Amino acid sequence: MQIKHKLLLWFAGLVGALLLAFSGYVYVSNARFRRHTFAERLARKAEVTQQILAVNDSIAGSVLASLPEQVEQVYAPTDRLIYRSAPQPDFRPSLALRAQARQYGKVQFEYRRAGYARPKEGVALAYRRPGTTGQYVAVVTAYDQEGYAQQRKLLHSFVYGNLGALLLLGLLGSLFATRALAPVTWLLRQLRSARAQQLSFRLRPLNAKDEVGVLAAAFNELLTQQETLVENQRAFISQASHELRTPLTTIKGWLETSLAYDADVPALQKGIGLAVRELDKLTALANGLLHLAQLDAARTLLDGQPLELVELVLDVVDTVQHQRPGQRLDLTVADAVARQLPAPRLPGHAHLLRTALGNLLDNAAKYSGGQPVLLTLETEGAQARLLIADQGPGIDPADEERIFEPLLRGRNVGTVPGFGIGLTLAQRIIRLHGGQLRLRPRPGGGTVAEVTLPLLAG
Repeated sequence: MQIKHKLLLWFAGLVGALLLAFSGYVYVSNARFRRHTFAERLARKAEVTQQILAVNDSIAGSVLASLPEQVEQVYAPTDRLIYRSAPQPDFRPSLALRAQARQYGKVQFEYRRAGYARPKEGVALAYRRPGTTGQYVAVVTAYDQEGYAQQRKLLHSFVYGNLGALLLLGLLGSLFATRALAPVTWLLRQLRSARAQQLSFRLRPLNAKDEVGVLAAAFNELLTQQETLVENQRAFISQASHELRTPLTTIKGWLETSLAYDADVPALQKGIGLAVRELDKLTALANGLLHLAQLDAARTLLDGQPLELVELVLDVVDTVQHQRPGQRLDLTVADAVARQLPAPRLPGHAHLLRTALGNLLDNAAKYSGGQPVLLTLETEGAQARLLIADQGPGIDPADEERIFEPLLRGRNVGTVPGFGIGLTLAQRIIRLHGGQLRLRPRPGGGTVAEVTLPLLAG
C-alpha cells in the first residue's frame, strides 16, 4: 500500500472516529434530554389528577389529554383503583411499582408494546390529600411520538451528514496527500528516468529546505561518495594491473633470456635469482593488496586488548632496525610519558598497529637516504602522539590531496622502490583504531608523519 493511501486512511479514520464520537455524544445527550423532558410532562399530568378527586374519592372531573395515547390511573392508599381514563389500558401498574412510588415519591419507567418501535413511558407519582392518612398513587403513561420523530430525524441527519463528510474528506484527503507527497513523486520520476543510470546523476528536489529536500541532499552525498568509490576503484584496478604486469613481464623476460642464452649453471643462477627478486616484489605487492581488501571488505574487528604504548613503539623501532641495520633511528620519549604510572595504554590490535607504524617508519628510513630518522612520542590529554620525521625529498604539493590513495606514489620519489600501498594501509589501520594520520612538511626538508591514537582512561 502506498504512503498516500495510508495517510488517507489514517486521516479519514481519525476524523471519522472524531465525527462518530461527537455525533454519538450529541445523540445520547438529546435522547436523555428528551426522556427527562417527557418525564416532567408526565409528572405534571400526574399532579393534575389530584384536582379530579372529590370527597370520599369520588371523581369530579377528568384530565385533559394533550399527549399521544395518554392514560391516567389513580389508586387509593388501599391500592384500590379509583380512576382510569381508558377502559382497557395497555399498562397496569404492579403492587411493587406502587410501593416503590410511595417509597420514593416518584418513579419513572418505560415498557414495550407490540407495534411500537420505541418503548412507551410513564410516571408513578405518590401524594397525600388533605384529611387522609395514606398516599395516593397517580400513574400516567403516554407515547412520545413527536420526541421520537425528532430523535429519528437527528439520527438520520448524523448518518447522512457523516457519510457525506467522510466522502468529502476522502476527496480532499486524496488531494492533500497527493500535494503533500508531490516532492517524493518528483524524486521518484527522476530516479526512474534514463539519467539515473549515469554516474554523475544527482537528485533535484522541488524545495531544498523541506524534509524531502534534506533527504535528497543526503542521497546526493551518498551518490557523490559512490561516484568517488567507483572512480577510485577504476583507478585502483588500472594501477594494480600496471603494477602487477611490470614484475610479471620482467620475470618472463629473465626466464626467456636464461632459457635461450644461458648455457652454464652460474648464468642460469643469475637469471633465476633476478626472477626470484621480482617474484619477491610481486609477493609483497599481492600481500599489500590483500591487506587493503581485508580492511575494506571485512572492517577487521578489533579485539580491544590493552597495549602498552611505549612497548609497542619500541617493538616497531626494533623491527625496522633489524630490517635496516645501517639506518639510524632516534627515539625521544617525553618525560610525561616515561614517568606516567601506570604506563599509558591504548586499545587495539597489536599486529595491525605494528604494521601501520612499521610502514610509516620504513618509509621514513627508505626516503631519508641514510640520514637519521627522528621519532618523538608524547601524550596530550587522552591521546598519544607519535611524530616520525624523515629527511627525504618531501611531498610534492600536486600529490598532497591523493597521497593516501592506493598504488599512488609521489612524483619526486625517483628510483626509490615501493608500490604506494604502505601509506594507504597505515592510514586505514589508524582510522580503524579511532586515530588520525597527518603528513606535513618538515622544516629544513623532508616530511613529518603525525599519528594520534586514543588512550585508555586511567
